[in-house]
Amino acid sequence: MNTHPFWNKKIFGIEAYKMKYNFQKFLYRHFNILLPKMETQKDYWNIRGEAYMFDILQTGFEEREIFFQNLLINQLQNLSFESIFEAGCGFGWNVKKIKQVFPEKKVGGLDFSVPQLKNSETYLQGMNITLSQGDILHMPFKDNEFDVGFSMGVFINVHSKNIYKAANEMKRVSKKYIIHIEYDENNTTEQLREHRKPKTNIISHDYKKVYENLGLKTIVFLTYKDFGSEYDEYIKNVSSKLHRWEAFEGAEKYVFAAFEV
Repeated sequence: MNTHPFWNKKIFGIEAYKMKYNFQKFLYRHFNILLPKMETQKDYWNIRGEAYMFDILQTGFEEREIFFQNLLINQLQNLSFESIFEAGCGFGWNVKKIKQVFPEKKVGGLDFSVPQLKNSETYLQGMNITLSQGDILHMPFKDNEFDVGFSMGVFINVHSKNIYKAANEMKRVSKKYIIHIEYDENNTTEQLREHRKPKTNIISHDYKKVYENLGLKTIVFLTYKDFGSEYDEYIKNVSSKLHRWEAFEGAEKYVFAAFEV
């Protein structure tokens, strides 16, 4: 299968991303050295963003990730809202689905990756969805502009020193609810935790603690222990092959957390 040029970059004949991860893993496993987490990932995503739509739509990743997207849709069907935005919307995969299910709702999003937003122009063509370029730490939205704010696999890119700033921005913009489908190393398997720990671009946060410290009420908090069996049944019906260098990480890759503002 052809791959996007981003993934074809090589150093001494070895794919650069594999070399980077294996070096990080070697330092951790043999010397207990963890390289610092990336403080900002703007440059990373302005490069990888060119490939991300390909990563989702043409590698078998999309069919597997839909399970978590469905968790979001199911939760939204139980909430009263008129508007919703995604923090870190990428090329618009999640917001497109939301608009299809809730056509009467106002749907928006933001992302700092110019290539991703450029891809969204094609992917969301003809849909009444407004995406903005912006940073999660400084959202270009008014106070309480949307009833619901959510993220899916995005806050793993927010450095620990900025997590409260990002959460406060979500609180400022979201009038009623905040939903995160994100990685939490305290609620995953030991195997995935050890695999991800050396990665400098993946950062874990305790979302329940963060938002409760900000005065929000937790209305839903689910882990792979809650939806793992459902995920296993879903995967039995996935027909596509996965064309990625790593296996899909499974139900343990996310927690599902919803908060009332």
